[in-house]
Amino acid sequence: MKILTLLLAAAAITSCSSLMPGDSYAPAPASPSSERQIQRSASMGLKSRSLKTSSEKSVALASQHKALVTSSSLTEDRYDATLRVPAVALSPLMESLNSVGKVTHQRVDMSDVTEAYLDLQAALKNKRALRDRLRSLLNRATKIEDILKIEKELSRVQTELDQMEARMKSMSSKVAHSTLNLSIKRDRIPGPLGAVKKGTGWFFGKLNHLN
Repeated sequence: MKILTLLLAAAAITSCSSLMPGDSYAPAPASPSSERQIQRSASMGLKSRSLKTSSEKSVALASQHKALVTSSSLTEDRYDATLRVPAVALSPLMESLNSVGKVTHQRVDMSDVTEAYLDLQAALKNKRALRDRLRSLLNRATKIEDILKIEKELSRVQTELDQMEARMKSMSSKVAHSTLNLSIKRDRIPGPLGAVKKGTGWFFGKLNHLN
């Protein structure tokens, strides 16, 4: 019984040390730990005289680069889309989109999460080892009281492990795929009719002002 108490106390200490309040563990991909873990997000703005054609072309280019359009909206004057792009295809896709219209702005933000990834990777290793020790202890336990205590501790550790693995999966996804926010605005070029319309509006505006 004394040995069991000591083992459970050690388990609790190990568990707490891997999840101290204030620790900022973020998840990442299953690639060699020596590689930098970089999350990228980008935005790109274009102008086009043919909004429908440009929006359709941008969707086709996204498909060619294995990107997924997760949301989009098209109005008379604007097309907006959010794309989920394989990280390696982000730059090639943005370069291809230069042909869709006149580029007004483009920006790529990068966040290095390597340290957070390595911290979480180490914490996961410790947590799995702790879970395995508790399982082994449970298999050897014979008293109902001991079994209940071990099962309670094992359940708590497994819950924490599941949460950490979910964060790891989330980071992995964000490193492997980038987000691109694309905006295409209609580039209106006033012609003779537009000039006449503008002049007429100015004339009636002045007339109303005089009245």
